[in-house]
Amino acid sequence: MRALRVKRVIGAVVLIVLPFLAGGCLTQNSAPMAHFAAIPSSGESPLHVTFDASASYDPDGVIRKYTWAFGDGSAGTGVVTSHTYVTSVSRDYTVTLTVEDDRGAQATASQTISVRPPSTDSDATNCVDFTWPFHYDAEGDDAQNLNDEYFTLVNNCGRPIDLSGWRVSDEDANTFEFPAGFILAPGAWVMVHTGAGTDTPTDLYWNAGRPVWDNEGDTAILEDDTGVIISVYVYHAC
Repeated sequence: MRALRVKRVIGAVVLIVLPFLAGGCLTQNSAPMAHFAAIPSSGESPLHVTFDASASYDPDGVIRKYTWAFGDGSAGTGVVTSHTYVTSVSRDYTVTLTVEDDRGAQATASQTISVRPPSTDSDATNCVDFTWPFHYDAEGDDAQNLNDEYFTLVNNCGRPIDLSGWRVSDEDANTFEFPAGFILAPGAWVMVHTGAGTDTPTDLYWNAGRPVWDNEGDTAILEDDTGVIISVYVYHAC
């Protein structure tokens, strides 16, 4: 009788455990896979890099957390993020992505970002220039439409140019100074409006309070942060 009871107990245990095994409750969690792209992966300082970890995945769940270490003491989060590297000497930065799934398992991936110091060969002298449109005559009353009065600069070089502290002035010494940290990307342009507004990478605002550019003709002078004249633009009304 005792042996029969033991067999019945063991059978009950087996019957209880089997449904858990069938339902996957005792299966092991697979670690996620970490992958990311860095664009660009090398270049001159200041180098703005975009990191994209959308290729990462979890074979048996979902990724809940993306954490970045940029290699220069800075950190970030998110599937897609970006970071700007600034250096005066050539340096390699090891970027590490850590992903964590919904059950706490983690995985990492790393890449090297190589950053060179800024070029000194004629620097930005042949890079940044005035370009069309130079809209010196706003639509209607200039004083009532200040943001339709603007000039445009373009970066003709294949590297970003830091315009911090650069200035544009006219014949009457009205002067606009570019804000600290403003970077003009390769091939990019920026419009500087006479009026007020919120600065963006493509539009800056002088906050002059009145028209600056003479509709009959004027001279625009671009200087770098040391006072060196980079470009001069002269126009005359038709």
